[in-house]
Amino acid sequence: MKWFQRNQAKQGADVVPLAGVTKTRGAPEQAPLPLTAGGPVLQCVGDDDDRVAPLTTGAGPVVLDITHRGSGHFVVDALDASLRSGSQLVYTDGPFACRALVNGDDRTVRALRVQADGPWTVEARAVSSALPLEGDARRPASDVLRYEGGPAIATLRHEGDPRSDDGGYFLVDTFEADGDGFLDELANHVGRWRGEAPLPGPCLIYARSDGPWSISVRALG
Repeated sequence: MKWFQRNQAKQGADVVPLAGVTKTRGAPEQAPLPLTAGGPVLQCVGDDDDRVAPLTTGAGPVVLDITHRGSGHFVVDALDASLRSGSQLVYTDGPFACRALVNGDDRTVRALRVQADGPWTVEARAVSSALPLEGDARRPASDVLRYEGGPAIATLRHEGDPRSDDGGYFLVDTFEADGDGFLDELANHVGRWRGEAPLPGPCLIYARSDGPWSISVRALG
């Protein structure tokens, strides 16, 4: 599993290590609709300024619904037990909404560092709240999908982010169906891209993207 480093990002469609939302210019006029698939909220934090919020859900995997309604910068870092950034979940400007998977591997997240200039919320939910993938799906930004079928071929498309100089990044990883364990990397590209990757069976699909992306699945054979 790879993580994004902003100083390593470069132009073109080269493969680079990625993990969070790279900063973009401009912003939509209003915040996107929440991406939640339902299920009880295990923890909710929010503010309208910078904050370090301990994650109280334990070491097990959870899905985070992240929403920002401010007009300026918005950054969310996942912190380890030493309160060092282990991965960056969001790095963008303006109103924004996405979903992220944390604690899916051996990097336990103990807190979230949020830097914002307007109202924001983060809601933690069980991985069972991930949106079901039934045939195909199109999502506006980073999201977590639940695939429950058998061996299949996934066709992935990244439309790119017109607000980004390099078209934005696209990183897609799969995890065990219960979220506890990294399985494989399906995509790691910058800019517009289309390709295929194998899905061996039930899993969680965690896609990190600056802009719209889609996935369609066809059963093997």
